[in-house]
Amino acid sequence: MVEADGSEEHLRRRGLKPMDPALAVEALGAAVGGGEAGVVVADMDWERFVPAFTSGRPSPLLEDLPEVAALTRGSSDSPGSSDSLGSPGSSRQAVGDEGPSFLNGLADASAVERSQAVLDLVRTHTAAVLGLRGLRSVEPAKAFRDLGFDSLTAVELRNGLNAETGMQLPATLVFDYPTPQLLAEHVDDTLFGAAEVEPEQALLADLDRLASAISGISQENEVRGLVEARLRSMLSGLGGVAEGEAKSAVSQQLDAATDDEIFDFINQELGRS
Repeated sequence: MVEADGSEEHLRRRGLKPMDPALAVEALGAAVGGGEAGVVVADMDWERFVPAFTSGRPSPLLEDLPEVAALTRGSSDSPGSSDSLGSPGSSRQAVGDEGPSFLNGLADASAVERSQAVLDLVRTHTAAVLGLRGLRSVEPAKAFRDLGFDSLTAVELRNGLNAETGMQLPATLVFDYPTPQLLAEHVDDTLFGAAEVEPEQALLADLDRLASAISGISQENEVRGLVEARLRSMLSGLGGVAEGEAKSAVSQQLDAATDDEIFDFINQELGRS
């Protein structure tokens, strides 16, 4: 029997319904009395259990069960059904003009605004699936695995994003795109197309992603010291380039100046000292 600590809800979400104790004991007695090995007594919600259990790979253990076969057969007769069971390699397509309100709300948004909205969408659904308070609880660069995802929560996230965007993401999305940031970039590219970005904008975007990744490193992680050393080296090089460019500009100005302009400059500098 499950305790009143959320375990029952945890099992229900995974397709395992609590059984009446008397009925469970009676069924167990019949199984033992039948002399068969490997008997399982459980009250299953197959529509919930099968998609999560088979999200990563097919299950020969279940496919011959009549309830599972009927569920799979009935699902395969309907459009888009292969994705409803979380099969790998499902198609990913955006909705048309009659799409969800999420897309309609981004019709006049800039590329930067769209990217942020998609990232917020992924983080919001991630937080909801995990029972967290809000999107701020979900770090964009933190792996879904480290956030606590399993096959069931992956299916729930997939279903939520599909409903919002009209896409047909696979149930393996948290393995294909292992962080909220990477998943959001995939969703953004699929919905709106990969836009051509100026090199300067791409560099700034890379710096933003780097900053996000660094923020996810704990204070105790030894790699922080290596990251800090690399960043200081990069900043030193960047400062050296800027200083060199400034000296070059002054040298060019002096080369182009007349004798009178040079003497005026010297007199001004002497007057300041």
